[in-house]
Amino acid sequence: MEPANALDTTAAEAYEKFILPTFMLPLGKEAIELVAPGPGENVLDVACGTGLVARLVAQRVAPGGAVRGLDFDPAMLAVAGELVECPPRVDLSWHCASALSMPFDDDLFDVAFCLHGLQFLPDCAAGLAEMHRVMKPGARLLVTVWSAIERCKGHHAVMRGLERRQVDPTPMLKAFALGEPGQLEALASNAGFHDVSVRRMGGSVRVPSARHFVDALAAGAVAARHALARLPEHQRAAFMDEMSEAFRPYADHGGVAPPNEQLVLVARAG
Repeated sequence: MEPANALDTTAAEAYEKFILPTFMLPLGKEAIELVAPGPGENVLDVACGTGLVARLVAQRVAPGGAVRGLDFDPAMLAVAGELVECPPRVDLSWHCASALSMPFDDDLFDVAFCLHGLQFLPDCAAGLAEMHRVMKPGARLLVTVWSAIERCKGHHAVMRGLERRQVDPTPMLKAFALGEPGQLEALASNAGFHDVSVRRMGGSVRVPSARHFVDALAAGAVAARHALARLPEHQRAAFMDEMSEAFRPYADHGGVAPPNEQLVLVARAG
């Protein structure tokens, strides 16, 4: 029998199964190359989720490197701990804490990542300042956020479809709250980072069908799941027909691939 206080990892497992491979992994691999962690470096991943960065960089910092994954959700860390394998001579650990008050000393990390997590912090400026505190002078920072909703065509189609059926999708916009390059650049500069650059990185979400896209959001993205759950049962078939039509321009030989742009910030600690 499960103990009464057993950790419920259902949502984290859904994130791992549906959101990470569909929306995060393809763009994450490309973005990480921009700061290229190397052997012996000490790496921080803020809002680490189920451990995407650790999977991509742990081997690269061997031998002698370290990876610290930090997230406020213990369920995410539990799933990460089960799935992420640590190569020999790499120190990997998970830390359940707020990104606004990290349990790390000053000037500790050579590289810091925050992939699609900054926009969800209760205070983005304070989060960046805290990242700056724990980074060595000259250390590299890489942050990714989704671009404006209009540049993420699949999400935009879902939101418009919900709006037309009087379902409020506003909470979904939080994921796109830092979608303007100037805003992101100013936040990093004000936090003490220098050599700040923000670029648009195009890409697409490749899925077998519009239904797979919607189902992935419904399973693994909290705000989208709540919005889609409010869609009346008698409207669901018509909604999916509309999504299939909206995704039709993005059809290719393997299904559909709606454009999905992210902003990538690269900077150095002062």
